[in-house]
Amino acid sequence: MDTLPRRGALLGGAAALLFALPWLTYWSAIFRRYGMRDDYAILREALEEPGKIVRVCSTFGRPLYGLLLEASLRGADSIGDLSELRLLAVTGLGLLAVAVFLLLVREGWAWGPAALFAAFLPLTPSAQVIVSWGICWPHTVAMLLGAGAFALAPRRWPFTVLGLAAATLTYQVSGLVYAVLVAAALVARRDTSLPETGRWLARHLGLLALGLGLAYVTTQVAFRSGWMTPSPRLTFERHFWDKAVWVVTHVLPNGLALGALNRTTGAPPVGYPLMVGVSLVLVAGGVALEGRREGLAASGRWLLGLVLLSGTACSISFLAGERWPTYRTLFALTGVCGVFFAASLVNLGACWPGRGPRVASGVLAGLVAVSAWLAHRQTLELFVEPQGRELALMEEGARQVVPSARPRVFVLTALQSDTSAPQRYLDEFGSVSVDAEWVAKEMWKAVVRERFPQERDVSRLYRFATGRVAPERRQYDILVDMRRLRRGP
Repeated sequence: MDTLPRRGALLGGAAALLFALPWLTYWSAIFRRYGMRDDYAILREALEEPGKIVRVCSTFGRPLYGLLLEASLRGADSIGDLSELRLLAVTGLGLLAVAVFLLLVREGWAWGPAALFAAFLPLTPSAQVIVSWGICWPHTVAMLLGAGAFALAPRRWPFTVLGLAAATLTYQVSGLVYAVLVAAALVARRDTSLPETGRWLARHLGLLALGLGLAYVTTQVAFRSGWMTPSPRLTFERHFWDKAVWVVTHVLPNGLALGALNRTTGAPPVGYPLMVGVSLVLVAGGVALEGRREGLAASGRWLLGLVLLSGTACSISFLAGERWPTYRTLFALTGVCGVFFAASLVNLGACWPGRGPRVASGVLAGLVAVSAWLAHRQTLELFVEPQGRELALMEEGARQVVPSARPRVFVLTALQSDTSAPQRYLDEFGSVSVDAEWVAKEMWKAVVRERFPQERDVSRLYRFATGRVAPERRQYDILVDMRRLRRGP
């Protein structure tokens, strides 16, 4: 008689732990004093130019992103307030983990693998970017909308389509978490023929296409009506074969690496190619074992799902005219790869009925533990500490400002190679913020505003210039040399 209450209590306890895991992993990074690139600009724009954030985000077809970001910055006027955005990101990732766990259990996953996979998602490199970069927190809203859309599919398909459209209008690729959940449902399906699986996949992909299409039509109407202005960067790919090769060689390995991080220059860390190889071998073994257990059609179902859903997870990046596989765009692909990784482990465990399932769960638990350690370390070493050093150099210069003298300030910008981080990859991990003049200007204004909070326009307290080459000493009063990052402040 107490089975249902006990089950509910266990389910609630597992959900609470999943919600808490991102907080425990990222706690030391949330409240540190730092910002990153656009963080400084949006602080000023929210304060001085209300509505600009929405307008800028809308040019990329993300009006809801802009609305969420601007709403979250109301009342924010200091760099320390960026921690509130990181709190929102961690909260969103915790809710996503809970939602994924509950949906996987609904779809037939055993509790252990479902909980471990759900725990892994908020620890991926993509999630680390979302937590560490204040302006990225609305990604989690798009992910939750994508998960909610899956929860309503296919019976309440109009709401599914609306949810996917809203996710797309928030951040296009983040709503593709829908594909992760479709993959999770697919590997749990048994006793279905290949044609039946094909029709089931077609229904889900059709709903996803309708949601994306509705968002696209909405943005086009807004662009043509003049309500939104399209960005010149909002272009479609024209060379599809070259792009497909690029996706397979540059994007897919990052997804298969799961929690392992690549490196921009030099040979990749040992763990990166090792993890890619392990994932490929394990998934291939899982597909083969599925065929051995359920027949050749079962292998076909997995292969069909793996190819179609991996492609779906990359679809928006594939159609976009840019070729820059940032981790902000890789969450769904990593999730799809993670689904087949976890399901393959479960298949391998089933070959050893006695201890196999426990061993498979142990390996998954090990993956989660290592991913949590990496997420904690990498957010500190590749985001928090390097960005904090940049901010410290700016604050050192700001302390020299004497308003009555109206000093001439020159910020000597850094190169990405000047990073103080032990590793750098793409435009996020271990990157330098003050490698552009506009970032130097925004960061300087932010630190001077904090030093002189009573001033309505701090720009009148100094004369500002920046560049990659320092002028003669007599042409400035305060020099902020960001190239000192490599040597430390």
